[in-house]
Amino acid sequence: MVCVLFVLFLGECRHAWVRFPQKACQGYQNSSECKRMMEEKRTRKEEPGKIHTIHQRYYFFGLLPTEQIVDVTKYCPEGGPRSAHQFTSFWDAIWEQLTLTIYSPQTLEVECYP
Repeated sequence: MVCVLFVLFLGECRHAWVRFPQKACQGYQNSSECKRMMEEKRTRKEEPGKIHTIHQRYYFFGLLPTEQIVDVTKYCPEGGPRSAHQFTSFWDAIWEQLTLTIYSPQTLEVECYP
């Protein structure tokens, strides 16, 4: 019963967000190309990009593996990644509780620039 309550109330408490600038702004942010890209970004802010969901496997409270490298160019070859969001979904939390945190899966969502 305690495990069920834990999953229901605290199951989705781990979130990590990362937003990526467009490639034109990574080198010199005052360039005209970067300013043009930022203006386009403001006008298309409401336009969502394609979202790819990647399920990651971690073990022993999430301690192993120590790092997982995800090649986002495979998912976003044209415009690059807009954001990455790693979190514990409801089903990830269920599996984590059922295995007593030996298996600690995470879900990664990568959003691409449109």
